[in-house]
Amino acid sequence: MKHPILLLATLLTTVSAFAGPAAPAPTGKAVIDPVKASDPCDEMWAWTTLYKNDSNPFLQEFAFTGRYHGQYAIVESDRRDADGWDNRRFRLGFRAKVWQDFEVKTEMYSDLNNDDFYSGLTDAHIAWKPSDAFNLTVGKQKPKFSLDWTTSSREIVTIERNILLNNLGIDYETGVSVSGKQGNWSYFTGVFNNDTGDLGDERELGDLDGGWSWIASLAYDLKAQTGLDKAVLRADYLHSEHDVQDDHLTRFDDAVAVSFNAKKGKLGVITEVLWAEGEHASNRRTDGDMWGFYIMPTWDFSKKLQLVGRFTHAESDDHTLRAQGRYERGSEIGGISIPGSGYGDSYNAFYLGLNYYLCGHKLKFMSGLEYAELGGLTAGGDHETLTWVNGLRLYW
Repeated sequence: MKHPILLLATLLTTVSAFAGPAAPAPTGKAVIDPVKASDPCDEMWAWTTLYKNDSNPFLQEFAFTGRYHGQYAIVESDRRDADGWDNRRFRLGFRAKVWQDFEVKTEMYSDLNNDDFYSGLTDAHIAWKPSDAFNLTVGKQKPKFSLDWTTSSREIVTIERNILLNNLGIDYETGVSVSGKQGNWSYFTGVFNNDTGDLGDERELGDLDGGWSWIASLAYDLKAQTGLDKAVLRADYLHSEHDVQDDHLTRFDDAVAVSFNAKKGKLGVITEVLWAEGEHASNRRTDGDMWGFYIMPTWDFSKKLQLVGRFTHAESDDHTLRAQGRYERGSEIGGISIPGSGYGDSYNAFYLGLNYYLCGHKLKFMSGLEYAELGGLTAGGDHETLTWVNGLRLYW
């Protein structure tokens, strides 16, 4: 099926047409907050819910989903300077709530930099959600390892994620996961296949011929004990069995991440430590390890304006560290091309940015300046990069 998302959208739209009209507006005492009702942001995004009727026994909700992230990057490095517009992300899809406890979601992504409207699927799954304590998801989904990767690209507060996570090579995969929250505890565990068809022209569900990965995550909310507005301690473990068919998680066998997410008033701090080791990774790169951490403070000047800083440090004993794909290593993205720097043993990066939230994370403007140095290169010497990125983030 070349465009499975179009088939699902047609099917659900047809079903909604026979499901009956949406629930009528309530009568009597108003239950809608008049302030929220007049919020232009709420009015702008209301159109994305194409159908909603909680009393319908089959289809309760049908919504149009998507995101667009575009940015202009200016890069100065010891190898070449470049600048240009980058269509960072563009996705379109649908989400439906059926039979009260089930959610169906499918979303495609487009590589607009290469004029490719349909480039494959990110999400294509069915979730059973009978309670907060137990959710079962089957299909293509996000393997939720580490706080940085679990945080949606719609809501990250830096332009890009940290180098340690990006060196893992993690991405959306087909699998089965169970998650939930009980009291102060929350958990996630799942089994995923590393073959998604990425070696071809498009990424789909994969044929499940690749190696399998297992993820376990456990978090505890310490807000009551600490008196903070937010205080979550989290630990993640990932194990990957490799195969030559693998497209993702090809470089390391085991990885551990521990994070703490805290906020009090206007000040927030996130810190995460990550370690990964691989003795017999598949067909990309073998025998290596890496470890490191990042610390990311934020300061909210107001509900609209936020200051973000991040310091990242990473090390390897085996020349395992690879520079960030955007925009530190040799790939051409949106007309921005920087010669490759190989692999190194140490990495330090300093990020400073401002975020302006016009409609929360649904519509925000981001500006970030980052200096990065990759040292101990296999070819000798260091690689320095200074990047300034200004971008628009939009989702619905």
